[in-house]
Amino acid sequence: MSMSFNSYVQPPIGLETKHQAFAQCYASPINLFSPSGYQQIAETPHLERIRQKDYRLKRQIRTWKLVARVFTFLLAIYPLYSQATTLHKFLSTRDIIIDGRNAWAKETTIWPTILLLSTSSATMVVSLFILASYLLSVKHANKTEKTVGTAGFVIEMGAHIAVWVATAVAYRLGNTGNDLWGWTCSDKADQIQDQFQAVIDFNDFCNVQSYAWILSIAQAVALIITGAVYYLAWRRLKHKERMEKDIMQNPTHF
Repeated sequence: MSMSFNSYVQPPIGLETKHQAFAQCYASPINLFSPSGYQQIAETPHLERIRQKDYRLKRQIRTWKLVARVFTFLLAIYPLYSQATTLHKFLSTRDIIIDGRNAWAKETTIWPTILLLSTSSATMVVSLFILASYLLSVKHANKTEKTVGTAGFVIEMGAHIAVWVATAVAYRLGNTGNDLWGWTCSDKADQIQDQFQAVIDFNDFCNVQSYAWILSIAQAVALIITGAVYYLAWRRLKHKERMEKDIMQNPTHF
């Protein structure tokens, strides 16, 4: 049976009793934005509007958090797949010799590929952990956030953004022609394509890695947006704490 919010609230009480209720709340801090806490004080239209507005903002922020985490998870899939595939192709074909050479640069560097592969893997693990919490229950997700704490999420998000920005920049700067991405997109690779047609299609691997770099930039942007969502959540929490304090200290204003 559905119950309205008013059913949780006690009938209007006198001013003296009202002040006593607020004094009790101040002595034993409670969440005035929940029915269990809100029922201990007299209902006012203004306080009801504040509570409803806070509840709507809470739901919106929670939705934004979930969407942002899903988006970062999906953006990490392709770079992970592309770099793993490229690295596997290099390791499995570097010893194939045709006409006195292999299909790769003389001194191939693979650190840009490993860097993007590692960063994508870390993002997927973190995102999966958060999404698993949401799948178990929203309550479990909130408990996870409380366990880590605001400072923990700020550090995690800040480090995550910094790592992806650095990875996108380093991956591009690492494109010197001797790396896996640079080589597969080079004119030198085109010149030996016919010889190694049965071994590798350089153009395909060039495109795969180019798309991965574009998505690495998109990932950095997505994480910045996610960080903004968490900042809004932090602002909401601080505003809620100030409102509860003001209600307890100045009950006649509400």
